Amino acid sequence: MNTQQQDDRDTYRLIITRRDGSELLCLSDGPYHLLPSVDIPRWERVAEPIRDAVKANLNLDTYSLFTCPPEPPTSETSRTLFQAMECVRPDGPLPPKASWVPIASLTVASFRDAENSRRICNAVRSLSHPDESRSEGPFAKPGWLREMCRWVAQQIEPLKIRLTGNFRQLNASGSFSLIRFETTGPAVWFKAVGNPNSHEFNITSILATLFPAHLPPTVAVRPDWNAWLTTEVEGTSPGADSNFCTWRTIAVRLAELQIASHHEVPRLISADCRDIRVSSLLNSTDEFFVVMDKLMKQQVKTPPSILTCEELFSLNKRIKETLRLLAATGLPDALNHLDFNPGNIVVSGDRCTFIDWAEAAIGHPFFTLQYMLQHLTRLRLGHSDQHKELTSAYTSQWERFVPPSAVSRSLELAPLAAVFGYAVSAGAWREPETLASPRTAGYFRSLVRRMKHEADALENRRLECTRV
Repeated sequence: MNTQQQDDRDTYRLIITRRDGSELLCLSDGPYHLLPSVDIPRWERVAEPIRDAVKANLNLDTYSLFTCPPEPPTSETSRTLFQAMECVRPDGPLPPKASWVPIASLTVASFRDAENSRRICNAVRSLSHPDESRSEGPFAKPGWLREMCRWVAQQIEPLKIRLTGNFRQLNASGSFSLIRFETTGPAVWFKAVGNPNSHEFNITSILATLFPAHLPPTVAVRPDWNAWLTTEVEGTSPGADSNFCTWRTIAVRLAELQIASHHEVPRLISADCRDIRVSSLLNSTDEFFVVMDKLMKQQVKTPPSILTCEELFSLNKRIKETLRLLAATGLPDALNHLDFNPGNIVVSGDRCTFIDWAEAAIGHPFFTLQYMLQHLTRLRLGHSDQHKELTSAYTSQWERFVPPSAVSRSLELAPLAAVFGYAVSAGAWREPETLASPRTAGYFRSLVRRMKHEADALENRRLECTRV
C-alpha cells in the first residue's frame, strides 16, 4: 500500500484492530511485524481515502477512530503519522502475509524500528484500555460504530426505512464524526462536533428550528455527542458547469434567509454565532493591525509586498471609516455564512439548502454576498455583467425593506469590510501559537494585502465619482 512519499503527502501507518481492540492487523516483515501504510495528500480529510485504500489493497472493511497525535520534532515536508482504525467485519478473509496478532503479545521488540515500536505499542495499549486513552471524545474507542448504528437505526425506524450496512466516513477523530449512511430510502447524515467547533451543534439546532426551509431536515439529536442526524436533501452543489440561473436562485434564497434572520439576532448571538457587527469590528481594528505589523516585519522574502507601518496605519484608518459608513446605511444585522463555498450549498430546482454552519456569524448581511462572488471568480464564472445580474437578484430582495440608496451604498463599502470581518472573526490572530505557524502568518499577510487592494479600489471609485 505504500507509495513514494512526495512533499505534499503524508504517510499513515495503519493501526487496524478487531474484537474491541484486542487484536492488531500485522504484515510479515521477516522475524518482525509490519503495519500496512498508505500515502495521503496533505491538508485533505483522511478518513475516506484511507478506508478506500484498505478496501482496495487488503479487502477489509474498516473505519477510522482517530489520528494519533504526532510526536515532535516533525518536518514541515515529511512526516509519518499513525491512524487508529477498527475492522467492521472481523471474520473476513485476509490477504497473504497478513494476520491478526493478539495485542497482549506485542512488545517493542515486535517491530523492526524501535521508535515506531514504542509509538505503536502506546497506541494499541490505549485502544485495548480505552479509559487510559489520551484521545478524548466518544469516537476514540473501538466499538463506537456499532453503538452509533444502533442509535441511528432506532431514530430512522419511524421513517419506515432501515440501514443497508453501507456507509461513507468523511471525517474522523475522537470528538468529530461525519458519516453518510445508506438506507432503504433516502440516505441519512450523522455529524458530531467537538472543540473548537462544538458551538456548531447549538447553532445548527437553532437554525434548523427557525429556518427549516433552508437547512436539511433534522431526524434526531444526541447532545452527549454534540451530534445530529439529518436526512439527505435532494440536489447538487453548484460548480463550474452550473448554469447562471442556479446561482441566481442561490442569491435570492440567501437574501430570503438573511431577511428572515434579522429578527432572531439576539438568539443567534446567544447560540455562539460569531459577532462581526460593526461595533465589534471597530473594537478590534487597532489590536488587529498591531499584530499584522509584527507579522509583516517577520516576512523575509519579496514578492509579495511587505506593507510598511505607515501603510498599515492608513489602512486601519480607512477600515474604521468604512465600517462607520456601513453602519450608517441602516441595513439590519443578519445571519452570515463565513464559509459560503459551493460545497456548503445544495440546490434542487428553486430550493436551496445551506449546510456546515460552524462559521455562522451575525453582522452586515452583504458580507456573505461578497464571499459568494469570490467563489464565482475562483470557478472562473461570473463575468462583470453576471456579477451585476447576480447582485441585482440578491439586492432586489432587500430593496423591499430598505431604501435603494442604502443598498447601493452598502454594495460600495462591503468588499473592504467583508475581508476585514472574515480576518478577525475567528480570533486566530489573537493566538501567538497559531501565528507562529509560517503558513498561518502568510495567510494573514495575504488578507491584509487584499484589504489594501479593496481600500485602494474604493478610493479610486470615489475619485471617479468626484470627477464626474
